[in-house]
Amino acid sequence: MKSPVIDQQSKGAGDTFVVELPLPKGTDPAILPSVRQGIAQAVHIVLSTGQTAILEQADQLAGLVSGLIAPDLGLVGERFDRLQAIRTMFHEGEWLTNEILNQLQPEPPSNRSLPASDWKRRGRIFSVNFGGKEYFPRYQFDALYQPLPVIRDILKAFGSVADSWKLAAWFHFPNGWIAESGPDGPTPVAPRDALDRREDLLNALKKREGSYVA
Repeated sequence: MKSPVIDQQSKGAGDTFVVELPLPKGTDPAILPSVRQGIAQAVHIVLSTGQTAILEQADQLAGLVSGLIAPDLGLVGERFDRLQAIRTMFHEGEWLTNEILNQLQPEPPSNRSLPASDWKRRGRIFSVNFGGKEYFPRYQFDALYQPLPVIRDILKAFGSVADSWKLAAWFHFPNGWIAESGPDGPTPVAPRDALDRREDLLNALKKREGSYVA
């Protein structure tokens, strides 16, 4: 059985289009309106936000079909952990925007995306997206709001990542491979609090696991 997802309605900038969707044998026709609406909304989200924002919209897309198919509990748990970690990092950290970094420079460039966008392009700092806005962790910068050299070293060693929140998580959470002595023995330290220990950071980085909590 096939069903058009979206019917042709008009011509011009607001054109709709017809997609032939093969449905599994025995599909209940009563659910087709819900399927049509869910797919139309998903297409709208992806096309209106751009391909680079797909990761940020994954939770919205999952919600669109939550009433149509049984969720993969493992995947749901992973997404939940990710969202919880992001909320924790954002509320516990200090974050700067392009505009704020621009104004904190001795001679702010006229382009308010500078110098942050240039530093990021050259691999000296990284950013994350939260609520549709770009943010830079404060710990990447010295007292004069210039990038710390160790950040470039860590980003180079970390390698390419599709989700920059993984970088933020590695910096943010205590790491058992970076410790400081205390009365009760060694205590794990978050990499963001040990940026003066370059070799320890790079050694810990080699032992990282692919999770949001280091």
